[in-house]
Amino acid sequence: MAEEVAPKEQLGATGPGRQPLYSALAGVLTRDIQEGKYQAGSILPSEKELTERYGVSRQTVRQALRIVREEGLISSHPGIGTTVRGPGPRAMFSAVNSIEDLLSFVGNTQMHAVSLGEVTTTPELARELDCKEGLLLSEAGFLRKVPGSDLPMSYVLIYVQPRYAQAQVTPPVSNTPIYKNIERMFGVRVHEVRQDVSAVNLDRKLAEILHAEAGVAALLIKRFYYDVNGTLIQSSISYYPSDRYTQSARFRATSGMT
Repeated sequence: MAEEVAPKEQLGATGPGRQPLYSALAGVLTRDIQEGKYQAGSILPSEKELTERYGVSRQTVRQALRIVREEGLISSHPGIGTTVRGPGPRAMFSAVNSIEDLLSFVGNTQMHAVSLGEVTTTPELARELDCKEGLLLSEAGFLRKVPGSDLPMSYVLIYVQPRYAQAQVTPPVSNTPIYKNIERMFGVRVHEVRQDVSAVNLDRKLAEILHAEAGVAALLIKRFYYDVNGTLIQSSISYYPSDRYTQSARFRATSGMT
């Protein structure tokens, strides 16, 4: 069976190589949400209503909704319907499994400087950073934002030894990683990055910094940067509120997989 093609008068498809109908419909729904036709917290029209409104099949509507859901704009709730989450400042955050992945992620976001100063590790901070208590470190705080977004996608605290503190002095807005500044300024090189991921609830202080509600769930990402000798160069702790982040991955079965 040939794949459906979007009717020009309904979904705005153009040219001989027009996109699949479900993709065109997903684009229309995404645009309507971003432009405020469907407000955050409202209920999207039902599958039946969308089917009748756009003259498409129920399967086409479901495929379109899946795409919009993966973009983080809607969520489905049995017995309630499809709720609009709004455009928000969400960004696709892919798994960071290499320094190349990290550079790609950093290059597409901005770091807004918040604070810079020295701290002495408390028992709690020492546990977070997997280091000794009473250690003097330089701490720099940044809000990471998607360009053009008002709300931050995350808050990150970066820790280095005091001798590397100058590398944490940045313009008010930048996208150069601190560890790259350290490499350039001090002649060391990051050889390995360890990443630990867990979940937390934002306390009042973190929620205020992130313009979020206290107690909301957040992703906690800790990264540890080592040189070729295994010496720690930099540590960081990042907080991503759950409504501003999504991680997407696709897996394909291989022959013989059970």
